[in-house]
This record gives sequence, C-alpha cells and structure tokens, in this order.
Amino acid sequence: MFLFPSFLLLGLVTASYAEPVTEGAQSTCPVIACSSPGLNGFPGKDGRDGAKGEKGEPGQGLRGLQGPPGKVGPAGSPGIPGLKGGPKGATGPKGDRGERGEFDSRKIAAEIAALQSELRGFKKWVFFSTSEQVGNKYFMSTGKKLSFYRAKAVCSQFQASVATPRNAEENKAVQKVARDIAYLGLTDERTENRFLDLTGRSVQYTNWNGGEPNNADNGEDCVVLLTNGKWNDVPCSDSFLVVCEFSD
Repeated sequence: MFLFPSFLLLGLVTASYAEPVTEGAQSTCPVIACSSPGLNGFPGKDGRDGAKGEKGEPGQGLRGLQGPPGKVGPAGSPGIPGLKGGPKGATGPKGDRGERGEFDSRKIAAEIAALQSELRGFKKWVFFSTSEQVGNKYFMSTGKKLSFYRAKAVCSQFQASVATPRNAEENKAVQKVARDIAYLGLTDERTENRFLDLTGRSVQYTNWNGGEPNNADNGEDCVVLLTNGKWNDVPCSDSFLVVCEFSD
C-alpha cells in the first residue's frame, strides 16, 4: 500500500537529474521518468470557519495599576433654585420668669464716686500738661476762634465758662495760655459801661487799655484780652480765641 508513493518520489528525483532530449529524438524512457518538473500551483482557498468554541476560564494574571485621573470637565449649568424655606415652626412655650436681682444702691453709688474721682484725676492731668493753674482755677485754650455766644456754648459743653480773671495773676495766666486776642467772660449788654461776669456779678478787677472801654459805634458790649494783657471792648459778633476757665 505504501510502495506507490515511494516509487513516485523516486521517479521525480531521477527526472530532475536526466539529460535534456534533443528536438525530434524519439523518447525511449517512461513519461514519468523523462518529463520536466511541474510548477508549484496556487495556494488553495481558506477553509470555512469552524464552530465557535466554549468560553475559556478567566486568566490568573495580576491586576494593573490604576491610571492617572482625567482632566476636569466643564462646569455644568446652574440648577433650578430650591424652594423657599418651609413653613414657620410653632412658637415654643414661654420660659419661667427669672429671679429678680437685688438692687444694691450703695454699691452703685460707690462705683459712681470712684469713676468721678478717676475723671477728676484725668482732668487734672490734662489741665496740668496743657493749661495754666492759679489757685483752684485752670485756664485752657480751645484753639478755636468764635463769636462770644458760641464761645460760651463751647465752654459750657465742658462744664466750664469763658475765662474771667479776678486779679493780675489770673490775667497773666490767661494771657500766657491764649498768646492771641481772646474773649473774657464779661459784658455790658444789660447796662452800658457796667460790665458784669457771666453770673451777673460786678467785677472788682479790671485792666483796660488806654481810652477803653469806648463803645465804638455803640456796638461794643463784649471784652477781649489783648496780647499785651490789656482789655478792650469789642462787638460780641466778632470772632476771637476761646479760653475756658475750670474750677477744681
């Protein structure tokens, strides 16, 4: 059974080494032994796909590392506004009334007295550093130039009055503090040429400049201290420096 292929293979090998036959010569050998080898044929068509096999078992390989995070996506469109707050809850029960505190008037009075003492001490310190003192009086410049009526209002705000010297020493102290023409707390608005202080009392000390008071143009009812320490009557509507007088 296997001899035929063997003989066929042997014949093909023998034919590849045979001498070429001259044209017209009579062939004396078998066809298989004397013919030239044939060319290779074209490859055959692919066969039909076989039936799909069953799913295999999952592999046993190690799980890979997690990849880097992706880029942030664009912002989404704003959502629909939520509903307004829900209904108001019911009012809770009223709490118990607290105990009434004890009112200690003596303790409050003591605290007020302590604050007043501190205030007086602070006021003394301020006056000592920025004012002139004569006895129990302090003279302090406000640095403002106002009319006489506004000058009274400014000093009153500080529980003081417009400076009114009662003697030469106080006059000199006001002059030193002012260093400019300043109002004094004197006026003859009630009776001409009778100058009274702001409490309505007559003054015993005066230091008028030569020829004063002269009530020029019948409109000079207030008094100022000149830079030389002398006094002069002037209209109350004019603006001059305000010096306030404090009593300890």
